[in-house]
Amino acid sequence: MKILALACFIGVLWKALGTSPEVNTTLDETEGSNILKFDAVQVKTPLGEIEGVMSQLNGAPVKMFLGIPYATPPVGSLRFLKPNPLEPWNDALQAKNQPPACMQYTEGPFPWYDDMPGKSEDCLYLNIYAPFFATEGSKLAVLFWIHGGGYTLGSNRMDVYDGRPLAEREGVIVVTVNYRMGLFGFLTSNTDDAPGNMGMYDLVMALQWVNDNIEYFGGDKARITIIGESAGSSAASALCVSPLTTGLFSRAILQSASITKHIYNKLDSNLRLAERLAEAVDCATKNFTIYDNPTEVVQCLREKNATHLMKTLTSFFPLYTGSFSPQYGDSLLPNNAVEDILNGSVHNVPILTGALTDEGSFFITMLYANELGFFGEKDTQVNKTFATTMLQLAFGNFTDPQKYIDFYLKDVPDDDYDLIRKQVHTAYGDTIITCPTVYFAEKYAERNNDVYFYFFNHRPSNTPWAEWLGVAHFEEVQFVFGRPVRVPEDYNTAEVALSAQVMKLWANFAKDGHPGKLCSDLYLNWPKYSKENPTYLNMDTENFGSLGTGPAQENCNFLRSYYGF
Repeated sequence: MKILALACFIGVLWKALGTSPEVNTTLDETEGSNILKFDAVQVKTPLGEIEGVMSQLNGAPVKMFLGIPYATPPVGSLRFLKPNPLEPWNDALQAKNQPPACMQYTEGPFPWYDDMPGKSEDCLYLNIYAPFFATEGSKLAVLFWIHGGGYTLGSNRMDVYDGRPLAEREGVIVVTVNYRMGLFGFLTSNTDDAPGNMGMYDLVMALQWVNDNIEYFGGDKARITIIGESAGSSAASALCVSPLTTGLFSRAILQSASITKHIYNKLDSNLRLAERLAEAVDCATKNFTIYDNPTEVVQCLREKNATHLMKTLTSFFPLYTGSFSPQYGDSLLPNNAVEDILNGSVHNVPILTGALTDEGSFFITMLYANELGFFGEKDTQVNKTFATTMLQLAFGNFTDPQKYIDFYLKDVPDDDYDLIRKQVHTAYGDTIITCPTVYFAEKYAERNNDVYFYFFNHRPSNTPWAEWLGVAHFEEVQFVFGRPVRVPEDYNTAEVALSAQVMKLWANFAKDGHPGKLCSDLYLNWPKYSKENPTYLNMDTENFGSLGTGPAQENCNFLRSYYGF
């Protein structure tokens, strides 16, 4: 299978390189840019003309439209409010440079943190990558990417989210979107002053913009696949139950998260955090709270410097272990999303979803960076006493947390410190990522939707994480976006082939809902997933396409009583 798939990839690569037209190129010298650009390209939309560039990728041309606004800038009096639609423009909109990232700050070296200069509250922009042949009427499938980062970090301008390989190799349109995060995206007063979920409403408006305009770029609004990773996957799964997104997408790809993790409404915790922040910046006191005086407190917060607010919030959680997040009870998520999923109140669309082998390893190094090292470099022994402390945090909201701690530790020898540590991060991965993803897949399959499940098992050769962390959270994203194809010198040959395979499957799913066709005469045996038949596809360089059962079947069955599935 691996050799045949590699032959498929080489054929596609040879064809692309052999048919690329000759072009005149120039290097964009904008700070932070490594994009080779040439001829300008224009698209006319109902809002006005948009001028992008034709970029070169390994000798092949790709259209790029960077920094297209999809909403009015949420600044000044619009801070903390839902997004407003754009007015049409007269002159051609120049969409040739990466947009600013939304406001974010962290003291940790997260791989998904946008650490480049140029962050702004004026950040509601999207990027569009299209094959060079895409024109109005091409009707190409569309991938609408929502980045992860705990609803706190990330942006669409990061190098890993370069959509050119997918667009050029697979003939799809790739849209990457910014949305407000942290306090700017999710702070709430539980009133119209700061309704909360602003970042989610940003995504809905961006998705509506794509529905209204993607045909002019060569896309098919009837074949829009929402796709996200981590918090982006959680957001995408929330859009799968939101009444505001009816008819706006036809498929979903959910990588390493689901809204099913959020079994409790975050409204109360969001309000408590808003009050704590307001008091810290002298906008509220114990006797003048956001609960009793929402208009005045929110207005004071609007007048505060954005960076000051952000750094104050970050001081509460130096390594971003908590912040504002989506809540239930508004027009976007009127009900508890978990209850909607259990009741079948969802958009019935095909789903491709999955997880990584060691989803939880990153979370324990983030939470215990002093003891373990942020990247696990300290290689600290973890005994059962320390492990119990770590698991008490993981299971703190569970009834009888000791029962769950015993489940993960009871059969582990007291002196097997490596296995103890592995069981701890397995527990974190199961509770935060893997099992909620499994439950979402099961319930969607119960509604007679096509569901395909993968398990990504490859540890990249360029990973920054210590070996004991295994295949850590976020590691598959570079393969989905084709970075090994775009920058092959950073990877080995097998990884370039793996990335080509993953891109092919994702693009196939976006095109017709069936991921398994690798090339004209090669199909994967990828059975549909269900609770009764929990078969998943392995993705790695050694056994790509082999099938497994689960994943984490015993663990996820044990955890069902807590999640209600």
